[in-house]
Amino acid sequence: MQEIQKKINIFINTSIFVSLAFGVLGAMFLIMPSLSLDLVRWAIAIGALATGAYLVLSDLGRRRATPYFSTSFAGIVLLILGLVFAIHPGVMNVFPIVLGSIFIVHAFTSGRLTLALRGTPAGTYAMITSILSIVCGVLLITNPWGGNISMMIFAGIMMIVYAISTVVDMCVLKKNIKGLAKQLKKYLGSTK
Repeated sequence: MQEIQKKINIFINTSIFVSLAFGVLGAMFLIMPSLSLDLVRWAIAIGALATGAYLVLSDLGRRRATPYFSTSFAGIVLLILGLVFAIHPGVMNVFPIVLGSIFIVHAFTSGRLTLALRGTPAGTYAMITSILSIVCGVLLITNPWGGNISMMIFAGIMMIVYAISTVVDMCVLKKNIKGLAKQLKKYLGSTK
């Protein structure tokens, strides 16, 4: 039981940290949307270029992660992607889709944990915040406003809402960790 509680605690603490980081980024997007758009674009470009160069060079130097798989193709794709992000600022129009997808995936992941608390007030509240995160994700994907600056402001607002709802959700889970661990242990015991 202690092992399950420890793993749940690690997940909850990581989620809280990531959510707070999203909140800070959201505030930055809200306060400085133009600068934030450029910083995100350049971070993606540099990250893709560095990873692509590493994969190609490691493949050429035969220091492959796996001996039977060439990483050159993936490296070349990342190099091209990095160049596209560096050269074409308009590529950031896909940013809300990526961000919205992250919100939705995380909401479903944490929502699975809240199912163990169903039937309790904490479980109901946690499920509401998961649904709120899904709504934020869908709104980002459908992005009702045009223009990059509006997109960054909207993304900033959605990131702050997402961060607040996720932190509250994880605090509810943390408060009910013993009950959650019991439910998971019972569920895992019945699936064997």
